Amino acid sequence: MVLAAGIGAANLDSLQSTGEQPSDSAITATEAMETPGGEPSETPVASAGPSGTPLATQTPSCAFAVSAGVCPIAPPMAAAAGKKWKISLAEEFSGTSYDKTKLSPCFDWNNGDCTSTFNNGREHYQPSQVVVSNGTAKLIAAPLNPPFASKSCQNGSCTYKAGMLSTARARANDGPYLFSFTYGYVESRFKFPATQGFFTAFWMLPTDRTYTYRSEIDILELLGDDPTTMFMTYHYNNRTESHHVNSGKFKNGACATKDYSKQFVRMGMDWQPDHIAWYIDGVKCAQFTGAANIENGPMQLILHMMVDNDWQRRWNVGLTDPTLTRQLEVDYIRVYQQE
Repeated sequence: MVLAAGIGAANLDSLQSTGEQPSDSAITATEAMETPGGEPSETPVASAGPSGTPLATQTPSCAFAVSAGVCPIAPPMAAAAGKKWKISLAEEFSGTSYDKTKLSPCFDWNNGDCTSTFNNGREHYQPSQVVVSNGTAKLIAAPLNPPFASKSCQNGSCTYKAGMLSTARARANDGPYLFSFTYGYVESRFKFPATQGFFTAFWMLPTDRTYTYRSEIDILELLGDDPTTMFMTYHYNNRTESHHVNSGKFKNGACATKDYSKQFVRMGMDWQPDHIAWYIDGVKCAQFTGAANIENGPMQLILHMMVDNDWQRRWNVGLTDPTLTRQLEVDYIRVYQQE
């Protein structure tokens, strides 16, 4: 998401193909099964040992076993010659809480407080708004009464509480980042609310302790009034220039334009020294190339719900009913890197 004004022109390199096929290294044993909701899930595997190392009974073809019963599929592109993919971060939300050594319910720039809105919206982020049950995390946006006073919020008042998950530092201005990485494939599978005034964002910023972020990768930004347009963007050169996959609404590069709110959707992004590429359900939508302009330092992940932010109000698609509660349901968050 854009944190500062100033968007320069960028050349859109949308692919004309229908997307890449899974690489030869894809896990053939992880054929999708149908869940009660009709969405695909990974093939169950034998339980892992206490250290996380698969037991001897582990399915041999499950190269990415991360926990008991979870065998993730491979990234939708092949690793570079002589390398293979490994999982660096995996949160599967298989229990009753998320792993607090991997994820934080806040972002660390609000003077010690859990984060208020990023873009002059209505939401104040609270840990209680992240609920894990039945194999998914729910990031819940609900009315906040009494409101929370914050100059970050619309008219100085946050009237909603919302859920967030990030790999930022667990405490503002203190301690290490929970997770950061340089280059890799990021993927999350989630179901978002298609309701005007609510906003889903999955994005990345550098691990910059001065908060002067020189770049930003938006894996997904989605306005709730339009569940067909998955905004995918890269902001670079101190965020003064931008590469937009979407030239307006109803265009997703080479990926389909359809209602993605009807079921879970996989959003992925491949960040390498010479390119950044975006994927929807394993299909390559577009890419940005040019090593000189691609971020080459460690970055962190942010996934959250927003309410009635500045972008939505500018487009006249702001919140119309301030009593609504909505949730973003997250199946997993994974980072793959090459070794």
